[in-house]
Amino acid sequence: MQVTPNTTEQVTTSTLKPVKKRRLINTFNAAVTFCCILGFGGLTTTAQAITLPELQQTLSSQPLVRGDFAQTRKMEMFDAPLTSQGHFLLAEQHGLLWQQATPFPVSLVLTKDKLSQQFGDQAAQVMSASDNPMVFYFSHIFLSLFKGDTRQLTEQFNLTLSDKSDGRWQLLLTPKAAPLNAVFKAIALDGKTFIDHLILTEVRGDQTTITFSNQRTTPSDLTAEEQRAFQF
Repeated sequence: MQVTPNTTEQVTTSTLKPVKKRRLINTFNAAVTFCCILGFGGLTTTAQAITLPELQQTLSSQPLVRGDFAQTRKMEMFDAPLTSQGHFLLAEQHGLLWQQATPFPVSLVLTKDKLSQQFGDQAAQVMSASDNPMVFYFSHIFLSLFKGDTRQLTEQFNLTLSDKSDGRWQLLLTPKAAPLNAVFKAIALDGKTFIDHLILTEVRGDQTTITFSNQRTTPSDLTAEEQRAFQF
């Protein structure tokens, strides 16, 4: 599986369309990456330093995680950062529901073979794996990690795990080859029981920082509204 008035709303009319297109790409990049790293949700930490095999073994420990996110994106084309907030749901049997609330509503649903994006009350745009193989190349890597398949992780990234104080840890992922290294310079995440921060550093100089909060694993069943979101 990147969204009160603020600087995001001050974009001029002449730049609205390209900015909107980039926002869509930014939301997708953040979301699929988040889908990757949330596979570490529910990690049990001890006073002893955690090892990478132990971290990998927890990938499928939680079948469902909900929470909130706050995203700040620094882009070369703007002086001020773009900010967004919203909620997410990651369900092992269904996929990722990423709902941006501000500065404008965007809903993104990612499953194994489909992607749905909806801006406000507009009709949802649905994409399948056959429509854009490259998009689903990325999403399949991240979704496979949530299911506990670490083969593609070690094939695509160099991993550096650091033990921090108070049971915290940091994981740095550096892409080995194309196409990932053409997009990302590095991906850094840190946390304790759940992922707390995610930083995506792109080759072109843009950087996205996502802070996660209020992560929870209950209720363990989808609501009727959440079930409908995955039916497309």
